[in-house]
This record gives sequence, structure tokens and C-alpha cells, in this order.
Amino acid sequence: MKRFLVFAIVLFWLVMIGLLVRRTLPQPRPVSSLPPSAGTSTAQEEWMGIYQQDQKVGYLQRRVTPTDTGYQWEEQWQMKLRVLETPQTMHTEIRADTDLHYALTHFSFRLLTNGAVFQVTGDVAGSELHGQITTGGETSPFSLPLHEPLYLPDTVQMALRKTTLQPGEERQFSIFNPLSMRPDTIAVTAIGPETLFLQGKAQTVTKIAERFNGTTVHAWLDQEGKVVKEEATMGLVLLRENREDALGSGWRDTAPVDLVTWAAIPVSGVLQNPRLLTLLQLRLSGPIDPALFSFPPRQQRQDRTLTVASEDLSTLVTYTLPQTNPEFAGDLAPTPFLQSSHPRLVAQAQQILGAEHDAVRAARRLLDWTYTALDKVPTVGLPTALAALESKKGDCNEHAVLFTALARAAGLPARVAAGVVYLDGAFYYHAWSEVWLGQWVAADPVFHQFPADATHIKFVEGGPEEHLALLKIIGKVGMEIVESK
Repeated sequence: MKRFLVFAIVLFWLVMIGLLVRRTLPQPRPVSSLPPSAGTSTAQEEWMGIYQQDQKVGYLQRRVTPTDTGYQWEEQWQMKLRVLETPQTMHTEIRADTDLHYALTHFSFRLLTNGAVFQVTGDVAGSELHGQITTGGETSPFSLPLHEPLYLPDTVQMALRKTTLQPGEERQFSIFNPLSMRPDTIAVTAIGPETLFLQGKAQTVTKIAERFNGTTVHAWLDQEGKVVKEEATMGLVLLRENREDALGSGWRDTAPVDLVTWAAIPVSGVLQNPRLLTLLQLRLSGPIDPALFSFPPRQQRQDRTLTVASEDLSTLVTYTLPQTNPEFAGDLAPTPFLQSSHPRLVAQAQQILGAEHDAVRAARRLLDWTYTALDKVPTVGLPTALAALESKKGDCNEHAVLFTALARAAGLPARVAAGVVYLDGAFYYHAWSEVWLGQWVAADPVFHQFPADATHIKFVEGGPEEHLALLKIIGKVGMEIVESK
């Protein structure tokens, strides 16, 4: 059962972010290593191997070509990882056009995983970014206000190559994150010089730390400011190589570590009949971010003690749909991942509910339909409600986004929650939904639970674009069972 339930997409996003957020530290370079001048035809190319426990699992290729108006940026990665004990091949492509100062004017990001395609494109028009997200054969537009020039991580580095950071000095850079489709910030700190041994040779390098959304990765740059090694998230290491070694050396059939098992939260103690629990009390260890643990009244934290209590169904308050209180406008609105206003989703919600307008009974009907309609299969991709409705299959992510979008389409305020759930002796990453019935009630369309049992521990709320906050938890927190019933 575990292979169908754990939060695979979050783990994959963390891998992707670990590779996106790299090489951001600008370093002084001699003239010969500066990027080619705009208007010339000279292109620069770079290759890196991607490793997990000293075994090659992928490669990265980057090419920068001058144009008449600036630069064209092309980057592709390919990785063979193990997720949910299933081999997964993932390929990404990034194409971008920049102005003479390396600020974005256009970009395209494509993610291909086992036949599924996710694509984000965008164009900068004045102080706005206009774009489209395409997945499952459906395209949804989005727009974002811009308050400053927008960069990709590597184009920031190119724009600031003549800047020097002294050991201990920190800089912050604004970048565009195509996975969350919004600007993000990276803080970069120069640690200092080190000697690094690569391929049997000693190199004098500069070590840097890059902090992003609660996690830290390290990179080592040579005297020209080029990355020779990087330690990314989820135990991945990038090493600079030539083209032949990057493509042809050290490959095996599967990766050595399953990402889901690697990222599970260990727990001291055993829970009997976890799906029946209505109360759970845990003692937390490791760093605690209050914003990621406190969600009263269901989930409350006092110091290092976390208490989760399932909602009492007798206290729910029903009402007639659709909900019209403007307070819930954000929990009824469509998003690029929850396309609740799309005619197909609206029609599906109407077909499920018929003449039912009671909020509590409608929530149960939508949950029953989602649980029954979707096959429980592991997927690695970026989940949207339309894609889940079309494919009728998926893991917890597809179930959560589809149920949430159907609820919104019916006028029932709903949102996606992400965190962990207890299964087979550990806490694994999971996603579920919440609906408003006089209070927020956890509903799990994978476990077919209303309300969800007390082992559902919430860390973030919002669509998939919000789940990167889990970077603050993975590999940092432990749990001990205090009480359960």
C-alpha cells in the first residue's frame, strides 16, 4: 500500500530545486572566461555528471549562445532515480532568452517523466510576467507582477561575474522558479578557499553555501568561478565532466537509494491501527519552525510536544452550496494546478452531486467519487486537477488536487494540505485535502477518510506550488510517540 500513498512529487520537486538553485555565486573571472559578447556566434558549453552514493544517475548540459539582442540559454538534465521502488527516468529542458544584462525576456521549462509532459512558458512584458502552464494536454494561463528584473539562477551568475564576495559575506538574489511559477530568493554566502581532490588531482577552490527555502546546499568553484562540484538536495552530487564522461561513464540500471525511503521521518515507538486513531501526541526532535507545525484546532504544538486530534463530526456545521462569503474567495478560486472553473471539472462536479446542495453531504459524495474513480498508482510528475480527471489514476497528489478542485467547482471551500502520514513504522510524505464545514476538516481521498485519522501531520497548506516549504523538514526532524488513541 505504501508505494501508492507517499508524497513522491514533493521529493522529486526537492531534487529538481536542488539542481535549479545552483551556481548562483558570482566570482571574478579573467577576460578569457567571460561569456561571449552579444552579437557574436561563439557559444559556450558545459557538462556535469550527477551522482548518488558515487553512482552516476544523470547528467547536465548547458549552452549559452549570443544573439543580436542578448543571449540564448539552453540547459537539459536527465536523471534515472528510484521512487516508490520504481525506476523513474526524468528529463528536463530549459530554454531562455535574455537581454544584454542577462535578465529574462522569454523562457520555456519542460519536464518529461515516463511519457508525461509538464511545461511552463513565459514572456516578460514591462512589469509583468505572462505565461502558460501545460500538462495533461490542457493549458492554463498565469500572470505575475514584477518589481525588478527577473533571472534564472545561472543568468544571475552571468550578470554579476565581475562581483566578488569575501569570505563570510552574504548576498541575496531574486530568481524565477519554474516549478512554483513565482519569484524566489537565494541567499549566497562565501565560506572560503579549500583544496578539493577530483579525479586524483588537487584543485584550489572556493566553497560557497546557498540557502533556499529552509535548506542549504554547497558548491565549490575554481579560480575562474566555474562550478567543479556541488552537493545538492536528497544526497545528489554534481561533478564537472567532459561530454564523453557525462554521457557514457558509470551508468547502471537503477539508482542505489529510493528517494521516498531516504526522506521518511523516523519515529520512536509503534502505532497500532493507525487508520483508526483520533488522537496522537508526539515529541519532536531537531529544529522546529512554528509555522510548519501549528494548525489549530486540529493540530497544536506546545514547545516540543505536538498533539493532533481528528475533527468531531458531530460539531460540523453544514450550509447550502455554493458558499458566497467573500472570506473564502481564495479557497474557491481556480489556480494553475486546481483548474476549478474549467468546464470539464464544473460538469464533473455537477454530475457527481446532482441536486445535492448540502455542504456536508456534498463533501462525502465528492470524496467517495474521487476514491472510487482514480486508480491508485505511483506517479512522478506535477499534478493538476485536469490531468488527474483525464488519466483517472495517480497517487496522493492527484487525488488531493482533483478532490479539491471538484469541491471548489461545487462552491465548497477547499484546499490542499501536505505533510506526513504514519505507515509501516515511519512517517511518509503525503498530501490530502481540507474542506470548510464550520471549521476546516481534513479529508483524505486516498485512504477514503472523512475526517482523516490523527496520524496526518500537516506541515503546509496550499497547492503543489506551496509544498517546497517541506525543504525545512526533510532530514531534519525526528518524532517519538507519547500517546495515541
